[in-house]
Amino acid sequence: MTVNRRKKPAAVNPIKIGQSLGAVLALQGCYRAMPLMHGSQGCSAFPKALLTRHFREPIAVQTSALQEMDVIFDANRNLEEALNLVLSKHRPDIIGIIGTELTDVAGVDYQSMLKSYKRERNMRGGLAFSVVLPDFRGSLESGFSAAVESMIDEMIQQVGHRGSRTVNTRQITLLPGSFLTPADVMELKEMISSFGFEVIALPDISTSLSGHLLTGFSPLTRGGVPLDSMLQSLQSGLTIAIGGSMERPARRLHNALGTPYKVFARAMGLKASDDLLHFLHQISGEPVPLRYCWQRENLLDSMLDAHFQFAGMSALAALEPDHLFSVSGWLEELGVEQKALIASYETPLVAGMEREVWVGDLDDAEVLGKGADLWISNSHGIAGAQRIDAAFMPAGFPVWNELGAYMSVSVGYRGAMEWSNKAGNLLMQREAVHREGSVRHR
Repeated sequence: MTVNRRKKPAAVNPIKIGQSLGAVLALQGCYRAMPLMHGSQGCSAFPKALLTRHFREPIAVQTSALQEMDVIFDANRNLEEALNLVLSKHRPDIIGIIGTELTDVAGVDYQSMLKSYKRERNMRGGLAFSVVLPDFRGSLESGFSAAVESMIDEMIQQVGHRGSRTVNTRQITLLPGSFLTPADVMELKEMISSFGFEVIALPDISTSLSGHLLTGFSPLTRGGVPLDSMLQSLQSGLTIAIGGSMERPARRLHNALGTPYKVFARAMGLKASDDLLHFLHQISGEPVPLRYCWQRENLLDSMLDAHFQFAGMSALAALEPDHLFSVSGWLEELGVEQKALIASYETPLVAGMEREVWVGDLDDAEVLGKGADLWISNSHGIAGAQRIDAAFMPAGFPVWNELGAYMSVSVGYRGAMEWSNKAGNLLMQREAVHREGSVRHR
């Protein structure tokens, strides 16, 4: 199917989120990391506010605090001062310099500046990288993927290429996509490790943004994958990437180190879970653990229980591309008519989908999905769902109208069952409201 766009002069209530926010999110999954945004203070305040509202956790972000005159004369002077301050005061293990539209449009060469800075100060024992992420391209998903790829590039440069590593065939590197929640990453780690593998997730938001209690304040990320584990991941015998956007980082590991990789475009729903577990069974030689057999039975039973709620129903989904592909497959298995599918930007994955996909915003979702019974998008879609009288199911980023959304599971049999029950309950509540409103009171 081709990817379509509605002709209009402006985006109305956009789904698209700046790439720099995706890079900040990726760094939250690394222990003692510091995202340093090279731009104005507003460029860091926006990601920090959205991430804090979504995860309800303190988010570590620093900025070079550029103003207009700094960009004209010497933007990298501010970056050097910011690096000096961060290194002397906080001593992070990982620093990620994230470009913003202010520096990228102006053509500031902060990548060369970082190389010179590391060479002059003989920086060792840590990881420092930069990533160019203009807001006029891509979205959160592409920024997340690009940050992980840059991180891997820097790791490879530190440890060398093929000849200087020992391969551990019982270790797997997991590259989770940006659309996965901390609970999703934890579920995937448990699924892979249940076949006898050691799993290193890169990044690992399951141990940093999972709602655990912390004492005291730290300007650095707390939780996530430590630097020594990140470097150890280069010895993995296999890379598993979840989401089409994570194929580039997986391919980077393959090209530099020869590490084979497997991409699962989605891990949600019956068939996707079957494929993942069958693959793990094949490469490990171990039988599928009994609990997943029971979870599969539970999912099939819940789909049967809910088929009266989903029969004849239609849905629209407005999400990031990888997430849209995943949710579309799950709706297909439930037999729900997909009235409209809207992505934040075009990727090869959505371009190859059999269904019609639109690149647009939440206003497009409202127009194209008119008459839908179920609306699936981030929390900015609540008003649109109310206007078209659809049951609203929050998903993606950000979700700020629901507690614990970041700990909901969507992957595996258990995740598909949780989503099926949640969507079915929302449709039941909507039907009850309609029934009550149609009753005449005398």
